[in-house]
Amino acid sequence: MPLSSKIQEDLNVIVERSTYLKSCRIRAGRTYTFGKRGEGQFTLNLDGAVGCPYGSSFRMERVSNKLYNVKIIEDNVGSLNIVKSGGEDNRDLCDDGRSQKLTPEEIIQLKSSGLSGKQVVQTITENSATFKEKTVYSQEKYINKKHKKYAEVITIHKPSIRLLSRMYYHQDPLKISNLRVDTLSQLLCYANIQPGGNFAVFESGTAGLVSAAMLHRMGTSGHLVHVYHGNHPQREAVDLMNFTVPELEVMSFINFTKVPDIEEFTSVENGSEIHQDNKEESLSREEHCTKEVGENEINNEASDKDAQLGKPKIFVRKQIEDVQVSLSVLQEGIEGLVVACRQHPVNVTTQLLKFLKPGNPFAIFSPYKEPLMELYFEVKSQNCTNLRLSETWLRHYQVLPQRTHPEVNMSGGGGYLLYGTRISKE
Repeated sequence: MPLSSKIQEDLNVIVERSTYLKSCRIRAGRTYTFGKRGEGQFTLNLDGAVGCPYGSSFRMERVSNKLYNVKIIEDNVGSLNIVKSGGEDNRDLCDDGRSQKLTPEEIIQLKSSGLSGKQVVQTITENSATFKEKTVYSQEKYINKKHKKYAEVITIHKPSIRLLSRMYYHQDPLKISNLRVDTLSQLLCYANIQPGGNFAVFESGTAGLVSAAMLHRMGTSGHLVHVYHGNHPQREAVDLMNFTVPELEVMSFINFTKVPDIEEFTSVENGSEIHQDNKEESLSREEHCTKEVGENEINNEASDKDAQLGKPKIFVRKQIEDVQVSLSVLQEGIEGLVVACRQHPVNVTTQLLKFLKPGNPFAIFSPYKEPLMELYFEVKSQNCTNLRLSETWLRHYQVLPQRTHPEVNMSGGGGYLLYGTRISKE
């Protein structure tokens, strides 16, 4: 089995327990806190997962009251073999909350006493006055619900864009501006993101999820200019994806305040040249970057060792080099533009559209439709055509024998998209 398909130390993973997802960086001897504060919170040591394939399930073995180790489950059997027989229908059952003889405090004591998740579920079903009267379907549904809540089993996944999107959306949709995975996929599709091209993205308020998705799709060819606002770019999701150095070299960073008007570029025989003012600003940023790099690199031997192991660095270039590379790509022209931000996108979009080659697409995401409605008329007056403003409606379906139907709960909204094509004036 290839090394990349196994859980390795010093790499990020996604830990799943029931519907709960959390990102962790595997390090020897380190423990990680899961769950909400209070009785449901516990800590895990993941040393036992190193070397196991991604997607493996692990049993949580209690070390102390709140501390667990993990041990791989060789034969993961999904059925608990609790359901034997059931009633004909549920018409006589009354959901008044009094059918369970155990109190919440007693159930917590069962968990704390060292019983396994299966034993806890079995005890709960035995103390339910209506369990045997339920139909077999209802019993299975009841057991699966309790098993997800009390089973001490986790699954460790390799980070992916879909998993990160699901994790952020479940934890706090506002952290990524209500950007759902279906909206993200359309954003990449409408902007025609593909390997080998030059693209630009302005991202704010989405935890770097859009940049990570674009970088993942581009691979190791092409170039991606990440335009950001503020002191630092948002790239949390980029760091969680375990990108290699060749993949990170595809992306360069530039502050939006350093992006000049397209008329300000001066062409020379050897290539592009920026104004002296921009050079002086870049030099001052290089001094700040050199100071940060000096703090992170304790000695040259450690840096060389990390490079030999192929561990990705957070920044593969100095800031002045990022600015120069970004300006060079912007002057050459980009083949796709993506804007995803919580603030009003008019100024950002109109500024960056000037670097988009005619005949190429752009896609703008916003959690609100009013800014995009205003932007619609703005870009229409700037030689843009085939404009569309859309909202995606998504609903999951439960697919089970004789029980296939839409899920009761669904997402309220995944944001809005404005997309189109820039054309030439002539």
